Amino acid sequence: MSDTLELSIVIPCLNEERTIAICVEKARKALHDLAIKGEVLVVDNGSQDRSAEVATSAGARVVHQDVRGYGSALKKGFEEACGTYIVMGDADGTYDFSSIVDFVSLLRSGSDFVMGSRMRGVIFPGAMPWLHRYFGTPLLTTIINRFFKTTITDVNCGMRGFTREAVLKLNLGSKGMEFASEMIVKAAINRLVIREIPINLYPSPVERTPHLRSFSDGWRHLRFMLYFCPKYLFLYPGLLLFTIGMFFLGLCFLNSTPFGIPFGLSTLVLANALLLMGTQVALFGVFALLYQAGQGMVEEDAICRFLRNSFTLERGLITGGAILFAGLIALSSVIWNIINYAMWQPQVNVPLTKAAIASIFIMLLGIQIIFSSFYLSIINPTRSLN
Repeated sequence: MSDTLELSIVIPCLNEERTIAICVEKARKALHDLAIKGEVLVVDNGSQDRSAEVATSAGARVVHQDVRGYGSALKKGFEEACGTYIVMGDADGTYDFSSIVDFVSLLRSGSDFVMGSRMRGVIFPGAMPWLHRYFGTPLLTTIINRFFKTTITDVNCGMRGFTREAVLKLNLGSKGMEFASEMIVKAAINRLVIREIPINLYPSPVERTPHLRSFSDGWRHLRFMLYFCPKYLFLYPGLLLFTIGMFFLGLCFLNSTPFGIPFGLSTLVLANALLLMGTQVALFGVFALLYQAGQGMVEEDAICRFLRNSFTLERGLITGGAILFAGLIALSSVIWNIINYAMWQPQVNVPLTKAAIASIFIMLLGIQIIFSSFYLSIINPTRSLN
């Protein structure tokens, strides 16, 4: 196969004997009508029917990927493709390959990644389950736009175009359906030029068994997004827990009784637990940010730059040690007062008990900072050992 092809149309295929020929024929006709020098590449992913044979007879070049999975099949197709540009689409007959002209036009004009959007096109009756159309896809699209500052309208669309050079640089690794989200996430992280065009979605044959599993595949998409956004997974939830803890701590020490509810020692214990939990979860976010930035998985942000420029193990140990020492002094003072008070008043002194609980939190916070400093230095040992 010549290396001077302009376009490769990659179609992953698993047991699509009924529809694969139609997809290949439409793709080949589109290449002919548009006078585009290209190929139709079908990636057979271990089909147990005649899919590969039918695709070959229809004029496609067929390659085989024994490792099962939507992502595995597409990765194989991208590696085998000979075109400068690649357009991918499913083999179930739901996408119209004659629309490749819009993808190619945007790629020729400088786009790195062109997303199809079923939400902006026509979704024919029976083409998309209502759960996917009105809940799953909009929810995942909103999350990915929020997390990674994209502006797409259909995160799960299976028809996309990109330059072969750009997609291979993304180093895609997912094997399953979450591969679709990985492409968008890494394209956004690597600042590829992303465009979107409306496309139509047609119903697949009634007798076809869907490969997509709504809840498990939806979770895999969400899980992947969270992996690459530790701020939303760890940092912001941790700060929220810490803020709630501070709120209850304030109510306890101000002896406030909103709605007539007294906040005593039990609430103070809860507040301390929230403060410690929030601190630890937020630190997980910092660890993840530094690690992923160091590995080139995410773009370095202000938190990473501040820590890389200002943090040293010694500074962390001094800060944590100072907080721990302050907590010890405070606790010692409280214990001394409790002992003296108990000599004259055997009942529990609530203010002193509150102060003791708060002092213990300060000590534990110092210990957290000390050990977190060691962990941060492990993530970036070169700076720590200099």
